[in-house]
Amino acid sequence: MDPYTLCPCGSGKKLKFCCSDLIHEIEKIHRMIEGDQPRAALRHVEQTLAKRPGRASLLDLKAMLQMSLEEYDEADATIQEFLKCEPDSPAAHAHHAMLLADRGETTAAVEALQSALERVETNLPQRVLEAIGAVGHALLMSGDVVAARAHLWLYEAIAGGNDHRALELLVRMNQMSGLPLLLRDRMALRGLPAGHPVKAEMEVVQRMAAAGKWRAAAAQLDELLPDHLDEPLFFYNRALLSGYLADPKNFAAGMRLYARQDIPTDDAVEAEALGQLVDPELRDEAAHAVRIVFELKDEDALVERIADSKLVQNMQLSPEELEGFEGPKPRGYYMLLDREVPEEAENLTRDDVPHVLGFVSHFGRQTDRAERLELTTDRDAQFDTTLETLRAQLGDALGEQLEEEDLGDAQHGGDAALSWRWHLPPNASAKKRRELLREERQVALLERWPNTPRAALGGKTPLEAVGVEELALPLLAAVLLLEQGSNNVGFGETFVELRNKLQLPQHDTIAADEVDADTAPVVRISRIDLSALPSDKLTMLYKRCVLVNATDALGYVLREALKRDDFDPSLPRPKLYEQLFTVEEDSDKAVAVLDEARAWAKSEGQSCGHWDMLELQLHIADNNSEGANRLLTHLRDEHMEEPEIAQQMYQLLYMIGAIPPDAGMGAGPGMGAIPSDIPAGAAAQMPAAPQGESGIWTPGSETESAGKSKLWTPD
Repeated sequence: MDPYTLCPCGSGKKLKFCCSDLIHEIEKIHRMIEGDQPRAALRHVEQTLAKRPGRASLLDLKAMLQMSLEEYDEADATIQEFLKCEPDSPAAHAHHAMLLADRGETTAAVEALQSALERVETNLPQRVLEAIGAVGHALLMSGDVVAARAHLWLYEAIAGGNDHRALELLVRMNQMSGLPLLLRDRMALRGLPAGHPVKAEMEVVQRMAAAGKWRAAAAQLDELLPDHLDEPLFFYNRALLSGYLADPKNFAAGMRLYARQDIPTDDAVEAEALGQLVDPELRDEAAHAVRIVFELKDEDALVERIADSKLVQNMQLSPEELEGFEGPKPRGYYMLLDREVPEEAENLTRDDVPHVLGFVSHFGRQTDRAERLELTTDRDAQFDTTLETLRAQLGDALGEQLEEEDLGDAQHGGDAALSWRWHLPPNASAKKRRELLREERQVALLERWPNTPRAALGGKTPLEAVGVEELALPLLAAVLLLEQGSNNVGFGETFVELRNKLQLPQHDTIAADEVDADTAPVVRISRIDLSALPSDKLTMLYKRCVLVNATDALGYVLREALKRDDFDPSLPRPKLYEQLFTVEEDSDKAVAVLDEARAWAKSEGQSCGHWDMLELQLHIADNNSEGANRLLTHLRDEHMEEPEIAQQMYQLLYMIGAIPPDAGMGAGPGMGAIPSDIPAGAAAQMPAAPQGESGIWTPGSETESAGKSKLWTPD
């Protein structure tokens, strides 16, 4: 063991100059750990501690091994002994933080971690770094995004080197559907302007915050604040430190206080929006999901009624979905609709589309229970209609209601105005589906949402809040959050109409000379006049959009970048075209991007096969057989001599079932059988997009980014 590594006791000193008398024992313990012998290592630590009690290095290793073996009660006792023997050891407090994080006691874990960080003088011990990551992960699992991101960014800044696990987790967070850009953007303390009387003191606070010593920084700021109540930045920084310290209530209150200072309107609206997002006491009323159990009078009659019903539709569950049922699995699982599924789909209107009222499970007789039927639905305005529909369809086969179980908030994220459950006809084309979903989204945004009471507006609806002075800022913030919903990308004209309806100002264009590309809020990028922005600053905006997965803003930046010959040469033009194609929601516009890419490729003397392959995949995903077959013929006739294109063709067609497994997949040009057309229903093999989501993110959501991915990468 290198005697010049940091001592495991957490003192920050080199091992040779700290616990040098334990080097050989520590080496033995590490060899056992590396040899996957944790219990033997723990026994050796305990034996050594019996001879040399209270040694910090040994207590550190003992606690670490007990935690790894999930002996949490024993680890707790060891950590308490460690804290008693070495109350100023950063490592001891770091172990305490990790134990609390593992138990889900995140607030206490943050406090323990601050105690560890405040005791670090020079070199940060490994245990403290591990605790930063553990507490950050626990905060993320608890849904505290602001504090989680602060801890993960701190880990990334300290770890450096090849350890980018925190950054990878942050990037995955940014893919979560509906996570507002305001929460994806990095929030950092702001400095005072030159010449301010306490600029130096604020720089001390900023340095403490950069080192993760947020509790101490907050205390320092609290001493300064009473003498500078006329400086809005103090309120912003204090609110941010509360957020870092897992205090969402004071984060929200602080952001609202900052928003009501004499600051630019955009700053005020974004701060108020952050307060609305994070405030744990601000919740819109939500319908609850319920499970209702009915007795069955006649099971055979039930099966017949279901078979004859047009409104009770059978659902085939996968083995994974069946595993979600606790106990015995249902004999049948169905969806209950409010109307029949239309046979013809191309002339379908949104008023014709069936809504899913609930889900029905049929259970047979069990050892301790008779046959029963369970209905899972929302207890909302349609609840009575749902029960009436179920009884009308099942008739005398359905007996009395036996029980009702509250399942908590309905799964639409608490905003029923922006959510719906449709069952579209299976023969509806992708184009028709997008058309209907877009119409329904516009109705939701322009009709339902403005007439739904909002907690942020004091229980008033947005329309009722119009003209109420104290609600002007909360209303602007609520609309900003709505605009940032992942499912609302591409509805710019709809939001212009909504703002007019609510008598709110439209977004102004931001002049390029007013933009700091490093710090400009990502939510404003789509408003910047990019034509006058230097290319190096445009590159910075591009990188920030990619990092936070700001698809709408990224598309805006890419369109400008593709107009320039001096854009970052490390970002080749084909990559930019691919990214623009991927973020473009409208298929016609996506094809237009491919047309531009093909024109560029021809001007460079390059093959267009790659872009043709992307268009083929797009048409397959859209169930556009005419377009798919046109591209298939073109690729077969013009590009099959290109090995890479031939390989991709075989893999794509094999994946969608258009060619059999033994058709030469992976062979070179001229090998295998390329079909003359794409079989009907091939798109069923492609991933399906959700039919309707709320567009509002809630803690615990695991959904990936809502944008439809059109890029397929062969293995």
